[in-house]
Amino acid sequence: MFKSKEVTLKSLTIYLTLSLVAAAGVVVFRPHQAVSRSAPIFMGEEVTVHRATAAAITLAKPAVVSAAKDTTVVKVIPSPQPKVVPLPIVPPGIAASVLPVYPAKALADGTEGLVLLSVYVGLTGRPEKVETKTSSGYPDLDSAASQAVSQWKFFPATQGGAALASWFEVPVRFVIK
Repeated sequence: MFKSKEVTLKSLTIYLTLSLVAAAGVVVFRPHQAVSRSAPIFMGEEVTVHRATAAAITLAKPAVVSAAKDTTVVKVIPSPQPKVVPLPIVPPGIAASVLPVYPAKALADGTEGLVLLSVYVGLTGRPEKVETKTSSGYPDLDSAASQAVSQWKFFPATQGGAALASWFEVPVRFVIK
């Protein structure tokens, strides 16, 4: 079993753990599928909602914006190493948006406010998760904004031509004029 006669508690624990895992038969490893907060975060332009009814708006593809380049290189061997320059990240863009419907109760009460939403844009450009980052203080306005933005379609962020999941922040302002 062991080559040396001296068995430490650590080596015995490792051996027993590995034996139990092997005896269990099948070990299933599943990748973590939760929405990652380590994805890049981008800020969109403010959306202003007036008393008028909502309509679908299609916007053009955004201009290419380069991300800051991190050129930190860790040298392990003191030999010349090529510099690693990360590919620029192109932020997501809005392909199609639906303006929120101004809640009737908020209109009647004269309620105005600003909601900051954080949208997780998946690899396909669909909003996979919409969170209220900063509330307007009025649940009706927050809900209307969230409901509309969850219907949006995006161009996903890209890096080197490959789609990249990211967070996109959208400020939505409700104004009665």
